[in-house]
Amino acid sequence: MDCEAAHAQLADRLTGTLTSEAAAALQQHLASCEACAREAQDASGTWSALADIPPMPPDSSAMRARFDTIVKAQTTSYAGWATYGLQIAAAIVLLAAGFLVGRQTSPTPVGDPAIAELREELRATRQMVSLSLLQQQSASERLRGITYTTQIDRPDSALVTALLDTLMHDTDSNVRLRTIEALKRFADRENVRRTAVNALAEPTSAPLVQIALIDFLVEANDRNAVTSLRHVADDAMTDKAVRAHAKWGLQQIG
Repeated sequence: MDCEAAHAQLADRLTGTLTSEAAAALQQHLASCEACAREAQDASGTWSALADIPPMPPDSSAMRARFDTIVKAQTTSYAGWATYGLQIAAAIVLLAAGFLVGRQTSPTPVGDPAIAELREELRATRQMVSLSLLQQQSASERLRGITYTTQIDRPDSALVTALLDTLMHDTDSNVRLRTIEALKRFADRENVRRTAVNALAEPTSAPLVQIALIDFLVEANDRNAVTSLRHVADDAMTDKAVRAHAKWGLQQIG
């Protein structure tokens, strides 16, 4: 693999959409090419650092209209963001981040509307990538999507809805456990707590997931969970450890 081919695959590497063979070939090239390895490291750092960009209130009506369109598309069709969408999103983020760094290192007026607009669009792009990853068949990709959600400042309702859907319906216990952690910052929302109660009542939930849900509801001090906790505690078919934890939860909530 030459440097040009390696550079073309860096965006795919960020989103984890390379085949195992291509990823191995790229890694081999990076191990032998210091310049490409440095570029790959910079790209990865930029991708991760996007979450650290301090938010600024959007002040562009045109940007607001574009963002509303993005949200509408997310709510109506998550599945539309497949592999190609991930690659494009990664490329957009890298290009926009490079532009943002350039603008921040050159003299610009304080509160430059272009910078504010770019920050908002970067946030929206990160959210779209997260939503797309949550729809992937691979559990590791869904876990990555959940991790990205924790790095997004001011996520909108579309992202929270996707996390709630994952909590209720994902078939992988590790994914559901990570989702519970990601939802903790939204514990003040009534619909999030209600979904957690419903998930606890699901008979197919793994014991570790049920225990994590009990902890979530206790931390949220949700008194609406008392009935479900009592049902779990009294259900002879429920795992013994879960029943004991439900009784503990009832004592904590009072």
